[in-house]
Amino acid sequence: MRELTAMQAANWFGRGADVALGGVSAHLYAEFDGHALDLQRLSAALEQVCLTHSMLRLQVTADGMQVIAPSDRTPRLEVDDFTAMHAPDLERALLNKRIHWTHQKLDLTIGQASRFSVTLLPNDAFRLHIDTDMVAVDPSSFQRLMEDLALVYENKDATIAPLPSFFDWYDKMQADAQLKARRDKDRSWWRERLSQIAPAPSLPLQMSASEGACSHRLSTWLQPDEHQTLRRLAREQRITFSSMMLGLFAMVLGNATGDRMFRLNVPLFWRQPLVNDVERIVGDFVNLVILDVDLTIADDLGALCQDLASQMIELLGHSAYSGVNLMRDLSRHHGSPQLSPVVFTAALDLPDGDLFSPCVQRAFGTMSWAISQGPQVALDAQIASFEGGILINWDVRLDALPGEWVTKLFDSFVALLKDAVDDQGVMARPVKPARALSSSSEVEQPLTPMQRAYLFGRTAQLPLGGVAMQEFREYRGVMDPALLRSRLAEMVRRHKSLRTLIDAEKLVKVVNDLALPNLQEIDLTELSSQDALKQVQEYRDIYSHSIFDLSRSPWNITIYRLKNDLLIVFVRFDALILDGQSISALLVELFEGRSPILESIQKDSSNPEDLATLHKVDAAYWKAKLLGISDTAQLPWSMPLAQLSTSRYERQSITINREVFKQLCRTGAKQGLFKNSTVMALILEVLGHWNARKKLCVAIPVMPLYAETFSSSSTFIAIGWDIGHDSFANRAARLQADVLEGLNHLSFSGVDLTRLLFENCGRSPVLPVVITNGLSWPSLSEAGPMKLCNGLTQTPQVAIDIRFVAAPDGSLVFDIDYARDAIASAVINGLLRDIQKAIKQLDEPTNFSIDTSEFTRISNDSKSNCKYPIFNTPHT
Repeated sequence: MRELTAMQAANWFGRGADVALGGVSAHLYAEFDGHALDLQRLSAALEQVCLTHSMLRLQVTADGMQVIAPSDRTPRLEVDDFTAMHAPDLERALLNKRIHWTHQKLDLTIGQASRFSVTLLPNDAFRLHIDTDMVAVDPSSFQRLMEDLALVYENKDATIAPLPSFFDWYDKMQADAQLKARRDKDRSWWRERLSQIAPAPSLPLQMSASEGACSHRLSTWLQPDEHQTLRRLAREQRITFSSMMLGLFAMVLGNATGDRMFRLNVPLFWRQPLVNDVERIVGDFVNLVILDVDLTIADDLGALCQDLASQMIELLGHSAYSGVNLMRDLSRHHGSPQLSPVVFTAALDLPDGDLFSPCVQRAFGTMSWAISQGPQVALDAQIASFEGGILINWDVRLDALPGEWVTKLFDSFVALLKDAVDDQGVMARPVKPARALSSSSEVEQPLTPMQRAYLFGRTAQLPLGGVAMQEFREYRGVMDPALLRSRLAEMVRRHKSLRTLIDAEKLVKVVNDLALPNLQEIDLTELSSQDALKQVQEYRDIYSHSIFDLSRSPWNITIYRLKNDLLIVFVRFDALILDGQSISALLVELFEGRSPILESIQKDSSNPEDLATLHKVDAAYWKAKLLGISDTAQLPWSMPLAQLSTSRYERQSITINREVFKQLCRTGAKQGLFKNSTVMALILEVLGHWNARKKLCVAIPVMPLYAETFSSSSTFIAIGWDIGHDSFANRAARLQADVLEGLNHLSFSGVDLTRLLFENCGRSPVLPVVITNGLSWPSLSEAGPMKLCNGLTQTPQVAIDIRFVAAPDGSLVFDIDYARDAIASAVINGLLRDIQKAIKQLDEPTNFSIDTSEFTRISNDSKSNCKYPIFNTPHT
């Protein structure tokens, strides 16, 4: 029993879904297509090879140790007979098997480190499927495995000479005093350079939380003559072929991201010769080095390749210290998890000249498919000598990278190689990063209808106007301000939304090239704690209601430094650039260094004619749905809302503990309701009690079908509620159905709905009450350094915004932000009390009804435009 190596441990723990780009096993899956296979001979050959290479049955114990499973766990040859299938069914079956094997996780806990299968095909053809987990078998060992399997298969009398095991080599590594001294020396060398290591490439990562990993292969093959031409070009540059290909790849990636400096993950497969025949052992020998690419110091492509080649020589001299450990050190240095999500692997300078020998090709045919996965890797670019030419395989996580973007990147790389074949002067090309493929910073984009409405709401031309649609939050805790500054600078560089400028005259937005953090720091450490808090309090009301000057991107972060290292951080974001979910995700990234996964929603590719037709259909739907609504909300307003030009806003909140919230969700689930539907239904029931009429209509913010992450993409739908019709359970079920149905009719925007209701109601504001579901929004961890302690949202023409979110400890938080000139604080307090009473009534698993007689008693006068509502005690 041994401890896992650093690389093995990284791959093992990367299987968990709680790490960025995790949730996958590190494994290599390949398919070989051939004819006339002898299954009995292959099965016998497999048995001998598996007995020779014990790592094929590696087992990882519950406490994270590695052992060799008993010999009865030796993998057996699986056989699928597809010979009777016709072409369409056969193609479908083979594709399904490929997809399954590509994404499978071999069960290392029982010693399943490898899996072998043969699919028998018509006309005596076959496909050999081999999957190996990289915790046990690295890519160079996979090559060795195939050679041994083919050797024994071709010659049934052949035997594999006894070999030292991977554990024999491992023990020598651990015990070697000289290697330990080198590791210590190299660790010091790297740690002195941590602050100089370049950032990860600015990939357009858009990870979906709703789906698992989706790996995809991009592949092409260059002809043998093209291969030889490129090799000659490398010799003329006096660098290795692999170094030249690395330089070409680096330039293409830099052009795609717009980065001038970034890091690459370069695997090494060299094995310390501590035992005999080390090159023939199957195991995980992989190390990696972190290579910095600096496109600013090279005048041309040739110079870039030379620089990277020199760097690689230097890094190889300090590779005794594991690259995995280096990345851990880098994460500690930055105070947040650090990734190197782009891997470049070159197998071009192989001793035998090709990936597989003729023996493998005779026995099993051509390798027709190969794909690998690895945790925390979004793009693994592999280049190898294959059948005389060059095989280019890129393994891509499509759940993390947009397919269109990475395909363009791949095509650009292949095109550059073709250019190098046709014109050797390509190495004299200047190295200047082009505009990033994922960015169009000089292209003006029109504002959405919602964004234009937000701009108009800044004026006082409509009732309850003169405010910006923005969110303020206040956090308190203890952390290093320098860490916040460095994280924020990196976030501004990576997130376009934080560099977005709004042109209120042209009604367009544009992304600024300059990464300017809108950060202010105020030092209050010389003041007493009492005086410092008083000054913060005085500034809070001013800060939370200020309207951004649109000459800069409309967001701000202000840090107050108090005694005892306490920080108070004000943050404010305008909805012109970010919606609530995106704001939450960015603040988790800022304070905890985590990048929450936001669901990526596909881009709308419909043509204008289709969109126009869809808009007509959706318009007809909403006109029918909202027919008959003449008053949307008649709550006890302090004055008619149409007479209220503008107002300041305030917040009141309550918290429902975790266990009560869980019981509420269970009660709703028995009725077939989602969590948000259950909570929204009880809010509407309370509002219905306070409404002057039995019917009311509210706005529900939603995300459209086509939306970008980290942007301002939300719209809203209108939902009705009638407390005089049917039971509460049926009303709740209808609410859920209405919301789901409304999501299918979003081409008729929230602005369109407002116009429609204005025609029905005849006055503004028409949707003064908003209910916002924030249950799925990212939140800070309970043990994190900063805590949310205050907040406020304000929206033009909205008098009450009721938001419910899940707190870090699992409790349910209700925040009501309200225009204080529109409704009395006592009314808001009464609403919150009644929400608590409604939740208490639903606490019984068998009960799904609400008795409003227990709610706050309201006189008839107080239900319609009275300044001071009269509260009565409930009946007993």
